[in-house]
Amino acid sequence: MAQQVLLKVICNHQGTLDYAYLADIVCGADIICALDKLVENDVFSIAVCNGNKRIIAKTKVRRCRAQQCDGCNDLHLCKSYLFGDCKNSRGRRTCRFGHDLHSEHNSIVLREHKLETLSRQELRQLLLQNDNSLLPPVRANRFNFEICLCISNFSFIRSVTDSHSVSHVS
Repeated sequence: MAQQVLLKVICNHQGTLDYAYLADIVCGADIICALDKLVENDVFSIAVCNGNKRIIAKTKVRRCRAQQCDGCNDLHLCKSYLFGDCKNSRGRRTCRFGHDLHSEHNSIVLREHKLETLSRQELRQLLLQNDNSLLPPVRANRFNFEICLCISNFSFIRSVTDSHSVSHVS
């Protein structure tokens, strides 16, 4: 349960949070060793950026890219719906992808990964920093390369890839 609360807090702060700040708002500085044990798993990564420890939310959940799919372990969600508005949901046309975060399939996937308490906005943040298929294509240029080099010099865990980081600044 505490892990789900931490995940919600971190996703509400753009998917990453300064370790000391998180310790203060969640449990106070006197229980930091409990926080250490809580974040040492596959849901969080700890990174050092400019000498500060940061906690980054992670997930193995992805958005299914197939229009019709049976039995995968990914979310059946429309990318546009996840970002807020699907043009196909207005008017006569219907969208070929799912718009129900709480469908039977999606509920099972979210429950298996302990993400069922996340709002659509929190889930969007988590998926954006973990599922590269949701990001726009990267245009390579000198500016992107310099940003990439700068970011890769930090000791980020490899789950935050250089191409993912570059995509956010393009």
